[in-house]
Amino acid sequence: MISTLLVGFGFSAQTFHLPFITGLDDYSLCGVVSSRPDDVHKVLPDVAVYATLEEALEHAAPQLCVITTPNHLHYAQAAQCLESDSHVLVEKPFTLSAADAEALCGLATSRNKTLHVYHNRRYDGDFLTLKALVAQDRFGGIKRMVSRFDRFRPVPKNRWRENAGPGAGIFWDLGPHLLDQCVQLFGLPEAVSATIKTLRDNGQSDDFFEVNLHYPDTLVQVGSSPYQGGETLRFDVQGPAGSFRKYGLDPQEQQLKNGMAITDTQFGIESDESFGKFCFETDGEVIPTLAGDYIGFYRQLAASIGEGAPSPASAPSVVPVIRLIEWAFESALNDAPVRIKD
Repeated sequence: MISTLLVGFGFSAQTFHLPFITGLDDYSLCGVVSSRPDDVHKVLPDVAVYATLEEALEHAAPQLCVITTPNHLHYAQAAQCLESDSHVLVEKPFTLSAADAEALCGLATSRNKTLHVYHNRRYDGDFLTLKALVAQDRFGGIKRMVSRFDRFRPVPKNRWRENAGPGAGIFWDLGPHLLDQCVQLFGLPEAVSATIKTLRDNGQSDDFFEVNLHYPDTLVQVGSSPYQGGETLRFDVQGPAGSFRKYGLDPQEQQLKNGMAITDTQFGIESDESFGKFCFETDGEVIPTLAGDYIGFYRQLAASIGEGAPSPASAPSVVPVIRLIEWAFESALNDAPVRIKD
């Protein structure tokens, strides 16, 4: 088993990581880094809690560190763990600059350690379904894709993700997921144009974005609004041979929040009424959603660490995502497209 240190104990740690670290035979939890030991012990009464990362690295000697702390801490903490000869999984966003991302990749190589980023949305059922349609050439070449994470959250909350500060705001929160999926499908575009704004009253960080990625023969549009009520569009993918439209979000996050065990046979399974539809001019075909596979992410992570298998989301594969985020902020600031040079 891989001795694993959980760095941070907030929503991300408890929802997206702890169920897999404790629920899969590949891992053993050797400690948690948190300033709130009582909260940790309510959930994990027998686990060692360390006040600082330095203390945990010295006493727990983890093989793997899973970093789930606020975004602006990712770079320094990942570097500290790599320098202590631990493998590292970092929550998205990987870092707040492409320069830092490249530096961490170089450090991991020099220390002969694996470095991964938690882009679990590569394992969403709807995205796996879309990838399968692309592999089958159902679209005859994609000409336009809309990919969105909209919510109805009209009132800001007092939490670090929404307060002012480096790495805060909805674009740093949801943008990495949407852009990573675009890079997985299309690679880097020729140009980026973006609008990133704070629309809500008393908002302290951005809560709205629209980003256009311009490819030679394809326009990709990703975005998020805090004012979208009702049924939300997830994908609208269009090509000469037809289009695919999908509403609603992958069920795995909500299932984890509800406390569903990852061993439950319904984990990752979407209800029939949420299936997408592939449409032609006048008719269409319901496309069953493939099972989501966050379990597969953590199993592949274990294989990468233990057997040298490919990473589920390698750090070098995520560097282009951070570049896209930088270019999008530049475009929004200057109100002009950013042309990407080879």
